[in-house]
Amino acid sequence: MKIPAKKDKNDGTPIVLHDTKKIWVACFVSGAVLWLIGLVFWKQAQIDELVLFYFNDARISYTPFVALSKWFSSNGMAITAGIFVVYLLISQKYKYFDAPLTYYLYTICSFGLSGIAGDLLKEVLSRPRPAVTFANQILALSQSATPAIPSGHATKSIALVLPFILLVPNSKNLHKAIKIVIAVIASGVCVSRIVLGAHYLSDVIAGIGMALIGLPFSMMFANMILRKITQEKLPILSKVWGMLLIFLIFVFLIL
Repeated sequence: MKIPAKKDKNDGTPIVLHDTKKIWVACFVSGAVLWLIGLVFWKQAQIDELVLFYFNDARISYTPFVALSKWFSSNGMAITAGIFVVYLLISQKYKYFDAPLTYYLYTICSFGLSGIAGDLLKEVLSRPRPAVTFANQILALSQSATPAIPSGHATKSIALVLPFILLVPNSKNLHKAIKIVIAVIASGVCVSRIVLGAHYLSDVIAGIGMALIGLPFSMMFANMILRKITQEKLPILSKVWGMLLIFLIFVFLIL
């Protein structure tokens, strides 16, 4: 079922907004369950510590798997944003690349709102990083002064790919392939934070939950914007959203 945005006094075609309430509910419930699991693991502690110490010898030896994890942690989100920018550029010329232009706004809102909410919640919960709690027992290959839960990398990498994975139709093999690639990259970023000793397993689980819970609210915010513009303005606005993604690529590479 499609819900047309209300037409205002300006001339133009209203943007068609899809009824995504089922997706919103599924994301919120899944995210809440993951948060619950993360909090249980945090309080239980044994599973978190077991996973953390399991990779310690690999970190000390700097195995190829650890090196790959380091690469995912440093470059994963930049590559994902780059894929979206390339898709947008190609879609300007080839109609086969027909993912809805509204998807770019959903992506930016999902990344921004979920990321900000996760960073704020970190400060509230104030869980020390593994490198602080086990300073003399483990080698951590990624250092940060911020608290641990939820993992910022996990929250933002998942928030970045959720709109494309959940909202872009599977009608084309190209879209299916892109979904697989970006899902692998986002998963690699999440796993890398555990392998590098930057986060506990529970931090990453909570980060994924944060992104899932954030998506419905991000889409509500994006839909408020989309109701105020017309279909004719989307091509121009999508270029602005593409520029924001390019800016994010540079941010990802610098940080």
